[in-house]
Amino acid sequence: MSFETLKAEVQALPAEARQKLLAYLVTLQDAGQAGYAAKLAEKIDDSSPERWLTAEQCEQKLGLVRDGQ
Repeated sequence: MSFETLKAEVQALPAEARQKLLAYLVTLQDAGQAGYAAKLAEKIDDSSPERWLTAEQCEQKLGLVRDGQ
């Protein structure tokens, strides 16, 4: 299957199926990075309050809100 054919097939998928495909591709990408799982586990297990973010800080870092709004 050519890449162009694959792109057309993906474009024809319903939105929910594209989201699942995207999650799968990200999982494949992450699995290929040496030490990714260990680094992620370390961040998840870190319970140091000085590194916690408020909900507002998370939204700002993710670009969901603009400064001052």
